[in-house]
Amino acid sequence: MPKTRSAVAEVGAVAGTLTIRPARVEEADLLTDLGLRAKAVWGYNAGFLARCRAAMTVKAANIAARPHAVAELNGRIAGFYGFEPEPDGVGLDYLFVEPDLIGRGVGRALWAHAVATARRLGHRALIVVSDPNAEGFYLRMGCRRIGTRPSELEDGRQLPLLRLLL
Repeated sequence: MPKTRSAVAEVGAVAGTLTIRPARVEEADLLTDLGLRAKAVWGYNAGFLARCRAAMTVKAANIAARPHAVAELNGRIAGFYGFEPEPDGVGLDYLFVEPDLIGRGVGRALWAHAVATARRLGHRALIVVSDPNAEGFYLRMGCRRIGTRPSELEDGRQLPLLRLLL
């Protein structure tokens, strides 16, 4: 995955340079922790977040085998995404942004990078199984809701299933 450098005049109230680069296998634990911090923004209780850890653990083997990218803002890890196989395209396994940077353009930049990467790899669709609280972001990014998927964490909980045709 090529390194992308994007000059950002203003990322919310943070001026600087946003760089998107391939994730490194040794960052798996750091990225897992970032994802859990971002998930906690939605007000989930500690028990639910503890159950999330298993499902949200970023595996070094997946970083090595599938596209995963990290956004850095002024040298600090600001967010990341990763892909997973899906029958009808490629799935967005993760897209998380540090809580203090949410709403400042980092997620949008990661999304644009993910879309460009999926297109470059020849996929016809990008599939997202979203947290219900993040569905609005993906709809604003051009996805369409195509159904739901059952949660791996809670019986009866349905997660929005979204698709962006590439």
